[in-house]
Amino acid sequence: MELTIGRTLMTTAHTYGGLEAIVIDEKRVTFSELNEAVNRRANALLELGVNRGDHVGTLFANCLEVVETILAIVRIGAVVVPLNFRLSAEELVYIVDHADISTLVFQDAFEDVVREIQNSVTKVKKILYSGQAESPDFENLEASTRGQSTEMPVIDVKENDIATIIYTSGTTGRPKGVVHTHKNWLWEMSNLSLVLESRFEKTLTVYPLFHAAGVLGLFGTILAANTAFMLKGFDPKLMLEIIEKEGIQCIGNPPTAYKMLLMMPELKTTDVSSIRKLMSGSESIPDETRNQLKKAFPGAEIIENYGMTETCSGLTNRSGEFSDTKPLSVGRPLPHSIVRVVDEEGNDTAPEEVGEIICMGPNVMQGYYKDPEKTADAIRDGWLYTGDLGKLDSDGFLYIVERKNHMIISGGENIYPKEVEEVLYRHPKIQEAAVFGSTDETYGQKVCTAIVTQPGEKLESEEVVDFCKENLASFKKPKAVYFVDALPKNVMGKILRSELQKQYPD
Repeated sequence: MELTIGRTLMTTAHTYGGLEAIVIDEKRVTFSELNEAVNRRANALLELGVNRGDHVGTLFANCLEVVETILAIVRIGAVVVPLNFRLSAEELVYIVDHADISTLVFQDAFEDVVREIQNSVTKVKKILYSGQAESPDFENLEASTRGQSTEMPVIDVKENDIATIIYTSGTTGRPKGVVHTHKNWLWEMSNLSLVLESRFEKTLTVYPLFHAAGVLGLFGTILAANTAFMLKGFDPKLMLEIIEKEGIQCIGNPPTAYKMLLMMPELKTTDVSSIRKLMSGSESIPDETRNQLKKAFPGAEIIENYGMTETCSGLTNRSGEFSDTKPLSVGRPLPHSIVRVVDEEGNDTAPEEVGEIICMGPNVMQGYYKDPEKTADAIRDGWLYTGDLGKLDSDGFLYIVERKNHMIISGGENIYPKEVEEVLYRHPKIQEAAVFGSTDETYGQKVCTAIVTQPGEKLESEEVVDFCKENLASFKKPKAVYFVDALPKNVMGKILRSELQKQYPD
């Protein structure tokens, strides 16, 4: 039997069966109980006609049932296609059809969504629902699971079998289906275990299980025998309550979630002394936010990860002895990954010179599902071209500069939004800021910024521009300032500059 995700769960359950694996909605499940529940669900899926290689869509918010369902699907060698429940019906139809989903499993809370799309999807043969609510039109997976054997089904799953197809957020066009094998995920889990030295930890995360970071967190929990405290969504007050009550040791949040956590008045009266690791990804933590986190969590190490769906969510890491050095860096490559920064001709750039980040490693995707052209454009000679601009210093630490398609070219000068945003975040009246480019007849593009002010504060455009002029070259200062109530973001808290460009085109 080859090493697979299902085999990893079986091994952990055999060795550490009595340890708690998942805590969510006041349900507490040990590794032994999780393994048995997954086996029952896997046997039920087989009985319902789901076979090795079938593509199974999952439409759930974070809950124990989706954990069991995802693990059951990969255990029988089928392919998980996690669906974002925040998408519109039209977007869901596209992904369900494009991914060749033959079985759709949904949480009963999303029955109305499924009814809306069921007559439009063309390849779904079976729809199952999970939950306690009655739904006479769909088969109940929970009912089928009851009475099933707790023995692991005998399916010859291979490490090179596809485990997941996770669709990107589609901020630059139609979402792309990123294909990963069991082997890809296992290498990535090994990567993070080596650098984080994570074992038997209590972790708290808000990452949804339709996102690569959420899936990695689940699989990583199994490998490291950690206890994952999962939330349905970001609730900073609840997070603080759980930290104090359970003695949480590690938190995983995107930077925007940390900013909101820092704004909670309850933070000052909550015992957070158990926290040892504050992990972040998706975007770099602004310098000012980092300083505030150090004060609020004095016993914690701030760990930054850089990666993308195409690399199973991880590529570089800054932790350990380097957690307080080179604070603007996202660290060095993970143990089994190679990272380079190259120019337009594919040549390595000199230290501190900006170029495109490319990488190679066993955690890199197989490609984009049914999209050979985009796959060939992204993977060249074995190297994944990330589309991110960055630079390496002489010690091999990586710095993220910007997405290539976010860079602003004004009057022939390259302007990186993150550089301007770092300055804006230093202003005491600014809570959040996003910099983007819009068309300009004279210079090609101009620098624009959308700003959310701190509660109760007022700010004038001229004050923002003058502040930037004091801290940046004049050509980098914003030419247009827009004050907004909130910035558009995706589920991971990443700011959608493309939405701002649509809203403020010139």
